[in-house]
Amino acid sequence: MVSAHRPTHALRHLVKYYYQVEGNFTSLVALQPVPARSPEILEFMFATPYIVERLHHGTTARCCDVALVGMKTHRHVNLYMRDRVDAFTIAFQPGGLLALLGIPSCELTDGDCDARDAVGREIDVLRERLAGKTTIAERARIADEYLCARLAGGTDASPVILAARLLHRCLGSVQITQLAERTSLGVRHFERRFVREIGMPPKLYARIVRFESALRLKSLNPSSRWTDIAYRLGYCDHMHMIHDFKRLSGNTPTGIIDQLDMFVKPEVDLHRQA
Repeated sequence: MVSAHRPTHALRHLVKYYYQVEGNFTSLVALQPVPARSPEILEFMFATPYIVERLHHGTTARCCDVALVGMKTHRHVNLYMRDRVDAFTIAFQPGGLLALLGIPSCELTDGDCDARDAVGREIDVLRERLAGKTTIAERARIADEYLCARLAGGTDASPVILAARLLHRCLGSVQITQLAERTSLGVRHFERRFVREIGMPPKLYARIVRFESALRLKSLNPSSRWTDIAYRLGYCDHMHMIHDFKRLSGNTPTGIIDQLDMFVKPEVDLHRQA
């Protein structure tokens, strides 16, 4: 079961949402593909850790009990869930990881690490507090308190981070030249700064945001046709969207949509609650 909760208003420009995964998989192993995705996450495991399969290396390992995971530019990881699962995750907005934890996004793209190595042992105190609660509302309140205490006095976002947030509001369907103009930067300078501050080129980031938007739109309205979603999001045609899906998720739209509860359901649920 996947449930979601909004952060407090003071954090919403930095934290996208919280989500919690709970379940008992005593008689089976559940697969969760990890496609390309735009938010960085801080993930806490309280029961059996996920098994992480790294597709390019053919290796598997247990997930850290407190993991910091960067953006993904393509699918190169699968997660396997078994026994009892209880996980709480913080998903960050563009610029949120740097503003709240002091970690540049570019250092984590397509990677992950034990959060203790990046944040320090203080993260164990937060994990212990979260472990003492069971509902997502209680855990969200604790996360709010921790993150609000880390809000610095000057949290003004750079023009590039504001451009990344605009990309999300536009569902990934905006020209890079238009974004550069809004920052008063030349296109090349904007692209270099985007890679440095966000962690990947702006065109690839826009493709990922549009891919996420397509999944969300289909989940919100299952009867909608993929061709209509492709038109709404500015794909050249349906085949262009299929090509992007295969590049970013390793599968077609129809093939992947029902496999991504952990990455689609939180935003869909919050949208319906609004």
